[in-house]
Amino acid sequence: MSMFSIEPSSLSLSLTLGLTLGLSACQSLPKQPHLAESQALSARVNALYSTDQNQQGEAIKTSNTDLVAAISAQNDIHPDLSGYHPIVTGANAFAARSILTDMATRNIDAQYYIWHNDQAGQLLLKDLWEAAERGVIVRLLLDDFNNSAKFDQHLLRFASHPNIAVRIINPLMHRKFPTLNYVTGLPRINRRMHNKSMTFDKQITIIGGRNIGNEYLSNDQNSQFADLDVLLIGRVVADIDNSFDSYWSSPLSFDIETLAKFDNDVTPDFLKALDKLGLDEQNNEGSSLTVYKAAIEDSTIDSDLINKRVPFRWTDMQFLSDDVGKLTKTVPADTNLVHQLRNLLGSPTKKLTIISSYFVPTKDGVETLVKLAEAGVDIKILTNSFDATDVTAVHSGYSQWRPSLLRSGVKIYELKSTAAEEKRDNKLWRARSQSSTSLHAKTFAVDDYQVFIGSYNVDPRSANINTEMGVVINDDELARQLHGALSDDLLNQAYEVKLLDNGHLQWHTIEKGEKVVYDSEPRVDMSDHVWLTIMSWLPIDWLL
Repeated sequence: MSMFSIEPSSLSLSLTLGLTLGLSACQSLPKQPHLAESQALSARVNALYSTDQNQQGEAIKTSNTDLVAAISAQNDIHPDLSGYHPIVTGANAFAARSILTDMATRNIDAQYYIWHNDQAGQLLLKDLWEAAERGVIVRLLLDDFNNSAKFDQHLLRFASHPNIAVRIINPLMHRKFPTLNYVTGLPRINRRMHNKSMTFDKQITIIGGRNIGNEYLSNDQNSQFADLDVLLIGRVVADIDNSFDSYWSSPLSFDIETLAKFDNDVTPDFLKALDKLGLDEQNNEGSSLTVYKAAIEDSTIDSDLINKRVPFRWTDMQFLSDDVGKLTKTVPADTNLVHQLRNLLGSPTKKLTIISSYFVPTKDGVETLVKLAEAGVDIKILTNSFDATDVTAVHSGYSQWRPSLLRSGVKIYELKSTAAEEKRDNKLWRARSQSSTSLHAKTFAVDDYQVFIGSYNVDPRSANINTEMGVVINDDELARQLHGALSDDLLNQAYEVKLLDNGHLQWHTIEKGEKVVYDSEPRVDMSDHVWLTIMSWLPIDWLL
């Protein structure tokens, strides 16, 4: 009998399924995704950057602020290049977003896969609200997979400001009972917008691996993500801005007001409803707000930008992004970001270093890596250990390929969940933490000069299902740093996996200053091993 068939005796299950399907028949997305008010807001953004003409017909630029003037001066020196500056720590990632929001004077466009309704999320929403109060136009585009009915209410309050618009891309139809979406629309909701960017006054932007939430910005009491963002100015910003516009204007992006309505018992006051920000400072949860305040107080990014002290490195850079049509499978597969990367980077001839939170190489990918390694390419990979990953199924899609990769000479490192407790000597991974760590960065370096930083994981989901974005930075210094980050110096925070002559694996690391070797996978018990083995047999790699 099929696992999806209904036995005659299962009357209650049949009635439940029938009721669910009946409910789904009454649900549909609005025919008009964009309200007149939000369309007018976008028209106002365009008008901000239009040029007037004098009596002789010559263009007159709109007046510059200190921030715009400082960045424009650097752009004028490097008209055909882009400048980048890595943002390594969560504290700096939060401070940069908060302070740039405060510095913006025209508009802010933000696009994220996850925006949690926690302290970090509410603090940055409050910053955006205050920017709107100053006259800044704010457009916030969010994926819907991690949303909730409660957060809908926050977003409705947020979008009530005349200078703010919120859109949800590829939304779930059932807002109050989200579980129903898995029954009524699983193929569609499986495809998500995974892009992450925040652009200020069309002059400066932040992209990378971080979502918005405590665990992404190093202020979660239970876990944090080791991640990497990059601050960008120059020519590439216009490409990122154009990508945002294509997603924002897509018929897949719905104004929040078309999807949800205020509950009767909900206060419409946005600031009063920020419940994570009014906690007693003596309370353990509330006291962590001081971490964010300290991050802002310690940061000098505002004065450094205005006084041109941020050490941007200027180089040739290419922005890559999936077409929004990937979410509906209406664009050719060869337009996907993964194909753009292959065409741009070609095949490595010397070195390949991959840092990916979710590394699922698949059979074809393993064959490619093995051929490169056997041809003499130095390949190193850093991903999560079993104990550090937040998606167990992904580990099953990766772990089965370790022997083949190691046999060909590929080096594999797995980040430990206890990495945050160890002394941080490697500057790429220095971060504040309280408890467990999980790798969330998505970056790789090819040969001596090309580095990708963005939202793209090396897995089938990023390649074929979700939309992604990122930049390829052509810089030998950054490539050298990334290649050098994966070495024995990393063993305080990671395991190096090694293959013995008998085919067994070992995990080498350093604990309390001493070398330690594990003959079985650390922190994997018998039940975990059985479960991982079963999942490795299932044909689910394409979903991972």
